[in-house]
Amino acid sequence: MAVSKKGHRKVNHKGRQFIWHVTEVKEVVPDQGFIEPVSERYLNIIATNKKFIVRYRLPKPGDEFTYLKIEGAQFPRQPSAKQIEVPRWKHDSKYYPTADFVRRLIAWCMVPADKVK
Repeated sequence: MAVSKKGHRKVNHKGRQFIWHVTEVKEVVPDQGFIEPVSERYLNIIATNKKFIVRYRLPKPGDEFTYLKIEGAQFPRQPSAKQIEVPRWKHDSKYYPTADFVRRLIAWCMVPADKVK
């Protein structure tokens, strides 16, 4: 089954096509006593063959790190991980990510952790 492309953007990385879009999720955090829901924005990236699926939480100003949820079977950086912490990059501060940032994030995900300098 193919990935729906309606309302999504395309990006190519090393000849492979990916679809991406940004979603906003309102989460209620009852343990910390928030009355208003907390709004989180996620960058969703899906390979057209659906083997690579990640959700990158777009960081807010002042966050030291963010996290990446892995939902697909292919994730070369840490094959068994379901969620990892990701350091802040200077390219992630824009409200709406660019195709260049999406390519950089995909490239980062595709490098196995043992190959990182």
